[in-house]
Amino acid sequence: MAGGFGTRLRPLTNNIPKPMVPIVNKPILEHIINLLKTHGIKDYVMLLFFMPDIIKNHFGDGRKFGVKINYVIPDQDYGTAGAVKLSQNFIKDKFVVISGDVLTDFNLNAISEFHNSKKTIATLALYSSPNPLQFGIVLTDNKHRIIRFLEKPSSSEVFSDTINTGIYFFNKEIFKYIPEGENFDFSKDLFPLLLKNNIPIYGHKTSGYWRDVGTLEEYIEANMDALNGNLSYIKQTGKNGNCISRKSHIEKNALIENSIIGENVKIENNVIIKNSVIWDNVTVSRDSRLLFDVVCSNCFIGRSTKVNDYVFIGENCKIGKNVFISSSIKIWDNKQIEDNQKVTRSLIYDDRFFSELFTDSRITGLSNLQINPEFGSKLGSVYGASIGQGKKILIARDSDFISNMIKRSISSGIMSAGVNIIDAQVIPIPILRQELKSGEGAGGIFVRKSPFDRKSTDIIFFDSDGRDLSGNKTKSIERLFFSEEYKRADFDKVGSIKFQERTYEKYKKHFLNCIDVQAIRKRKFKIVIDYSYGVTSTIFPNIIGEFNCEVVSLSAHLDSEKITRSIDEHKSSLDHFSYVVKSLNYDIGFMIDAGGEKIWLCTADGKNISGDRFVPLVLKLFLMANKGVKKIAVPVQITGEVDIVAKEFDTEVVRVKDSHYSMMMACDDKDIKFVGGIRGGFLFPEFLYATDGMFSMAKILELLAKTNTTIEAIDKTTPRLVMLKENIMCSKDEKGMIMRKFMEDTISHKQELIDGVKVFLDKKTTVLCIPDKVRNFVNLNVESESKTKSLKLMKEYKKKIESYVGKK
Repeated sequence: MAGGFGTRLRPLTNNIPKPMVPIVNKPILEHIINLLKTHGIKDYVMLLFFMPDIIKNHFGDGRKFGVKINYVIPDQDYGTAGAVKLSQNFIKDKFVVISGDVLTDFNLNAISEFHNSKKTIATLALYSSPNPLQFGIVLTDNKHRIIRFLEKPSSSEVFSDTINTGIYFFNKEIFKYIPEGENFDFSKDLFPLLLKNNIPIYGHKTSGYWRDVGTLEEYIEANMDALNGNLSYIKQTGKNGNCISRKSHIEKNALIENSIIGENVKIENNVIIKNSVIWDNVTVSRDSRLLFDVVCSNCFIGRSTKVNDYVFIGENCKIGKNVFISSSIKIWDNKQIEDNQKVTRSLIYDDRFFSELFTDSRITGLSNLQINPEFGSKLGSVYGASIGQGKKILIARDSDFISNMIKRSISSGIMSAGVNIIDAQVIPIPILRQELKSGEGAGGIFVRKSPFDRKSTDIIFFDSDGRDLSGNKTKSIERLFFSEEYKRADFDKVGSIKFQERTYEKYKKHFLNCIDVQAIRKRKFKIVIDYSYGVTSTIFPNIIGEFNCEVVSLSAHLDSEKITRSIDEHKSSLDHFSYVVKSLNYDIGFMIDAGGEKIWLCTADGKNISGDRFVPLVLKLFLMANKGVKKIAVPVQITGEVDIVAKEFDTEVVRVKDSHYSMMMACDDKDIKFVGGIRGGFLFPEFLYATDGMFSMAKILELLAKTNTTIEAIDKTTPRLVMLKENIMCSKDEKGMIMRKFMEDTISHKQELIDGVKVFLDKKTTVLCIPDKVRNFVNLNVESESKTKSLKLMKEYKKKIESYVGKK
């Protein structure tokens, strides 16, 4: 498989395909051929795509390397499995698929023997990785049969540290499961298909060396590993731990340590080069210093120049004398740096602030530092390029001034890509979703001050139907952002901007059509509403005025300084809010977050109901008022009280991942009429397949009116379980290992692997272990019928998980 673009390796791959990037002065692909030869494999089909002639010109028909090579060049992107399908005519029996851009010394004969012993159609070479997020993770049973597979998981989806290395042993019959002429991927399509059809495939966990040379930093590390003899079949190290071409000229007083020097390189006196990779035809003038750097071919570095660590210099660059280059800089091809310059930023685009952009469909960063106008403009250009010229994007914000600044910078970037802007200005997120659902744009963006961190800004992306942007689409945007290869529109194709009108009127009409207004009016509720200084304070009073309610409003004006609340401030606000409800002796109180998506509820006696108890109570109200509901959906973390309530009404509970996107996708099932989240968000698909705090308040009032009851009464008659929660600290690299060990140690019990690992000790006793998406710990939730039992189980399982930490 030698068709890789290597976008994350730019500028190294600006002029060569990724498999031709040199490791200790030989292309990665040549090292792979040498590995295959040591195991007696000499008949190859190379699948090419990007810059195929460079690979064909180097390897020819393979005779000079002692092998036979045929080439296949697809006419379009058919995916990994679809591309291999094109080589079918060259395959006689069993065959190996291996990537041409990984570095490994696996014992392929041992994997082949395992494959033959299992008499299987497919065997995957597996490997334990400290950071499995970049790869497909795999779970096998005690007979090595693969039982679960997930491609490039999010942090919360990690259930193992065992990864798919992209090395496969197949029988020829595998081709009958790969459609011809379609985009079909091994990890996303073929392996899930085989598992679904109960066709046995196996994994062989392999020791040895394996590295996907996917980033610039990994490229340096791979070269250092090869120099240090970490790969059994690569022996390139000479004096001072170096690999220096015989065709290079090194002057007597130059010091070179642990470095690779290519052909026709000239290094002058008093130069110091350590832990670096220098390609062909490079001159490094006297008194210069390089440390942990890569210099591509045909470059000149002037005298007395200092290059700090992790600098990557593209081909044909000329760097003057007495230049200083800071750490972590990329300099692309054909750049010239004048004498005495100090280079502190990449010479093409801004150096990135993030190792990855998205958490679910949201980007969060420090306001005006990580998320600044330059970042916003670049992000807008990337997003616009991914959407396509001539289309429309709907964009909105909260009342914060920084949100306004970032929204405008994103808008300018989007317009530069030839995409038109519809600016909805200051509206709540649910109304933005409604507008997209009605067909207003090809996508949407909402910019807000982070709800619990006033120093941070959130940028939230929506698909054309108003749902959160899917993981596949966020990863595509992320790749485009980091590769820095996006196209701006010609001057006469730049996008336009217009401001939206009559948004609130359309929203109100749809809102009232989905609520039994008369039922609420008859009940004559007395309500307290805390608007959290958010934009719903300008919208919901006009709606609730139709309900014949007596309303006291708190925090009911826009205040950009107060829309973010710390945890302590939020608790204080809840306490004050509940005090007002109780003091007034009103029927019920609602607090809605500043973004208009989530709510908290207070009973007439001042009791706040939120979190684990909120969902089962609202669910019971919903099922009492709506007979015959077949299904409802909730995240895995939701209390088992939901199952008890649903059983009473003969309703099926569908568990989903703890993400807003997964909750929205559950609404695609027409039988699902209610979705409840763990953070005060409810989805009522008849209105919108997303959380809307304003509609949730109205819906709860409608349900109370129709059932002629109170939240207090529902609370008293609904069974309780006791859930305890703990966070157990660990490193990011340990998460996958912890999940694997936890799964292995609880395999005797029923397990649910939707999100993390949920273990059922009995019908009402569960233990959930799930890695945190952002922070360095795993979440442990224990639930049972008694506090004593929950405390005992928490102590037992916390001790078990803590025993994994710090161990391989």
